[in-house]
Amino acid sequence: MKKIIGLILIAIIAFAGWIGWDYYHSTYMGKDYYAVIHSPLPSEKDIKADDGSPMGKGYKYVVDAYDKEGNKRKLDFSVITSGDYKNGSAYKEGTILRLHASDKRIIEKEVISSDKLPKTVKDKLGIV
Repeated sequence: MKKIIGLILIAIIAFAGWIGWDYYHSTYMGKDYYAVIHSPLPSEKDIKADDGSPMGKGYKYVVDAYDKEGNKRKLDFSVITSGDYKNGSAYKEGTILRLHASDKRIIEKEVISSDKLPKTVKDKLGIV
């Protein structure tokens, strides 16, 4: 009886560990995608958190992004330009971004120059 309870506890601990590992990797581990900001540019609006509380004024972007193999993925993110959660300023048309994204979120945004783009991505984004 003690062996069965011990095996059940080990199985529960292993399952909980796997769930934690899966959550971590799908939320915090990602890969790089590259995108260009195109018109029409978004207008400034109130940005709200998932629970509906206001975070400040900002811009919501939806971009077609490509990984270094040329696979397309639609990514959306906000840039908050005022308030306690300010995290940047509006992007101009033609701005090239490296977006480090997991399955669930954008982990990091960086403005880059075209010489840092992989060749396959340059072709997809139409950058010479």
